[in-house]
Amino acid sequence: MVKIAIIIPRDLVKVAESAASDFEESIHIIEGSMERGLDLAKEYEANGYDVIIARGGTQLLLKNGGLSIPTVPIPITVIDIFNAIKEAEKVGDNIAIIAFNNMLTAIESFIKVTGIKYQIIQVADEKDVKEKISEIASKGINVVIGGGVVARYGPKYDIKPIVINTGREAIISAIEEAKRVAIATREEKKRGERFRTIVENSKDGIISVDKNGYVNIFNSTAEKLLKINGKEAIGKHIDNVLPQLELTDILYSGIGEMEVIKNIQENKIMVSNIPIKINDEVVDAISMLQDVNRIQMMEEKIRREIYTTGLYAKYTFEDILGVSKESKESIRIGKEYAKVNSTVLIEGETGTGKEVMAQSIHNYSNQAEGPFVAVNCAALPENLLESELFGYAPGSFTGADKKGKRGLFELAHRGTIFLDEICGLNPSIQGRLLRVLQEKQVMRIGDNKVIPIEVRVITATNRNLHNLVIERKFREDLFYRLNVLKIVIPPLRKRYEDIPYLVEHFIQYYSLKLGKSAITLSEEAMEYLSLYNWPGNVRELKNFVERLMVVAKHSHIELSDIKDKFIVVDSVRNDPIAYQLDNQRIHNKNNIKTEDYMTLYSSEKEAIINALEDNMGVINFTAKALGISRTTLWRKMKKYDLDVLR
Repeated sequence: MVKIAIIIPRDLVKVAESAASDFEESIHIIEGSMERGLDLAKEYEANGYDVIIARGGTQLLLKNGGLSIPTVPIPITVIDIFNAIKEAEKVGDNIAIIAFNNMLTAIESFIKVTGIKYQIIQVADEKDVKEKISEIASKGINVVIGGGVVARYGPKYDIKPIVINTGREAIISAIEEAKRVAIATREEKKRGERFRTIVENSKDGIISVDKNGYVNIFNSTAEKLLKINGKEAIGKHIDNVLPQLELTDILYSGIGEMEVIKNIQENKIMVSNIPIKINDEVVDAISMLQDVNRIQMMEEKIRREIYTTGLYAKYTFEDILGVSKESKESIRIGKEYAKVNSTVLIEGETGTGKEVMAQSIHNYSNQAEGPFVAVNCAALPENLLESELFGYAPGSFTGADKKGKRGLFELAHRGTIFLDEICGLNPSIQGRLLRVLQEKQVMRIGDNKVIPIEVRVITATNRNLHNLVIERKFREDLFYRLNVLKIVIPPLRKRYEDIPYLVEHFIQYYSLKLGKSAITLSEEAMEYLSLYNWPGNVRELKNFVERLMVVAKHSHIELSDIKDKFIVVDSVRNDPIAYQLDNQRIHNKNNIKTEDYMTLYSSEKEAIINALEDNMGVINFTAKALGISRTTLWRKMKKYDLDVLR
């Protein structure tokens, strides 16, 4: 149960007791002043209370008093101020209000509502209250309004003190807030303990520094790895403890570095330095440390025990990059296909990421723990491909292994086999593959025994299999066996919204890989890339960014830096319209002023459609014509289900 303590002036004790009676929580009320408040609070803290409620200057004192438990103020309302002033006016006309910071809001609201102004004296602590009352006494002030502390010093200077009373509802509100704070604090402590447990039991060394570079976490694994006392390191600047980590560089740049091998304390350590950002501001940095020798030993163990055949998938759906609706739809369909064991056919041009999709489906499926076997059917000679797929018996042909060999279908048992470029299979192998799919068993070359298998089959092609069936180049019965679940991965030219996103991603990737500063592209340069056909699709785009990162002379790339040098846009997407991308923009064909678009047409949707037509579908120029950002234009187009008019 939540334990709450309330420190309150004597004349409010009964009000507080009445308010506390509405709650089931353990609420202890004690009369206290600023003078005794901090000592009382420390007693409550020692006795396991979750939160302390106080008022005015007492709450401010506790808040800054170094307590480890939170404090909650009792709010002072406009009504409380009004009642105190009415009481003061009965005594005299020369009235002053002494207020702590947490009282000012109510006082200012009262003045704003009533228009009545009184002398307001802001104070910070009890000593300040005494000095201010002494000063105003010499100025003829005969009544002072404030918290409980004014009752102590007012009479000493012949000034009538009027203590601001707090209503029952205000105390109830404070108790409810204290309950919320207590519960949130307990949850935060649980998370903190959970985090500390994870950090301390991590097999990796973990060192964390604050935004100023001072160590605040140094776990036991880091102590053992670096032979440094973690308790002594905490509180010191990282450059005085481990300058080799170069964590201060991460704090300044905000750019992390992953899996860099460094010599630290005469050991080879794999270091990953990661900045922690809130609202794009670096507030912390963490260094993850791994012993290179231990990594090597683990890799050897993994190779021996798990990946003896090297048959595993490394890509997941998170590796399929794109923001277009086409990309998102492909991922959605892939995830749905992964839930069943049916055969999948992936169609797409070269470089669109067919194997990435296949591996993602495998890793998202129930077969994820099983092997993933990939083979390019067009890359192997026909005789070798057959023996690779189905295996062979001992001595089945000259040069064969005397022990025989398991085929890839056998190796893929209880996993997935990925047959890339399936269109390259010759008719005889197509027939054998059909039998495997029908019977779910294989027979090695030169053998008379069948081997049952449980394999998920995913195939891929960069050609239209149905057209090959019509041309009698692919078996019709096999086509229907393969074409159970089909995914068509669109080429990059048909999902050009992904191009800016992919460019930025690959820039960051090669910035880290090549150890070079990231570059930026002008809007005209990015638009030019969006107009290019990208026959090599994502693979070609990735290669382009790598080449650009290597040879770029400047950190900001203009259209002139890439046009006709890296790629050439001759006829964009086979469109007869010649896009002018030199030194002038595409203008409205009717010379309509850009600011008139939204008023010329009867609806926002119509304005966007006409602007797209007038600017030949170029997003950059259409957005500028409408006077909105590219992002806003994309959002509005999605809202109205509009496609770019290309």
